[in-house]
Amino acid sequence: MGKFLKLLGIIFVLFLLTLSLTGCTDGASTIVLKVDTPSNDTSVTTPTITVSGRVAGTEKSNAKVTINDASVPIKDDKFSADVNLTEGKNVITVGATNGSVNLKEQLTVTYAPAK
Repeated sequence: MGKFLKLLGIIFVLFLLTLSLTGCTDGASTIVLKVDTPSNDTSVTTPTITVSGRVAGTEKSNAKVTINDASVPIKDDKFSADVNLTEGKNVITVGATNGSVNLKEQLTVTYAPAK
């Protein structure tokens, strides 16, 4: 019985250490990134496209959004910015962070000028 209690104590200590290392937050510091436009694999005939979306989650007020590494303002949990395109395929990276959570979404937009 003594060995069992000792083993149980060791398991309990390991459990507490694991909680402190992983930060038992139950999702309390989460953000969600949603890109509304454009859709992935979109083709356009104009050299500029508007990238827009929103942030949600319990830490959305602390979120910072970037589009191709440029900061984008957030107003009422929404963001929007124009992105200049080059002819052919363009990869647009939209990121959101609250300091502890980093999210990224990549979109491909093909710019084919009208002839």
